[in-house]
Amino acid sequence: MNSKKRFPVKRTVYMQTTGRLLPRRISQILRELNSNFTVWINPSQGNGIDLKVWHGCDLIIAGEVLNWSVKSKLSEKRIEGIISNLHEFPCRKLLVYTTLDNNHVSRFVQNEIDVMEIGYQILPRFYYNFYFKKGQVVKREIDCAKTKNNIKKKIVSYLKKHYPHISIY
Repeated sequence: MNSKKRFPVKRTVYMQTTGRLLPRRISQILRELNSNFTVWINPSQGNGIDLKVWHGCDLIIAGEVLNWSVKSKLSEKRIEGIISNLHEFPCRKLLVYTTLDNNHVSRFVQNEIDVMEIGYQILPRFYYNFYFKKGQVVKREIDCAKTKNNIKKKIVSYLKKHYPHISIY
């Protein structure tokens, strides 16, 4: 294996698959927690937010999800874009992130955006194994039952705090 190779697959494919993984996992968890949740995931991963969550007919969460590694950098332009996109919606705004420095996190909190730290990038097993062989698995985990349950606990805690009237199964 070429140890200088930065990604396990073409960079664009890597960005697409890692970008879709966490929003899909969050959507799955929400739908398992309450059958009245409807979750929309941005299919293009382009401009705009990553997910919207309805409880019945009520839009309750507009969210941005960053499934990034520790080396990922969040530009000022991207921060402003996320803040602007989230503030288009008349509901709770949520940034779910894997790893960010505290300065970036505080910017979102100051702009009345809830934050949820996952603490690690989730990856398909093949991607994780690629980084494992390179010794680059700090704050990276395989997408599996263990990580799903960890993320589920964080989501349940968030929902209980902000939506105590919504039953969680």
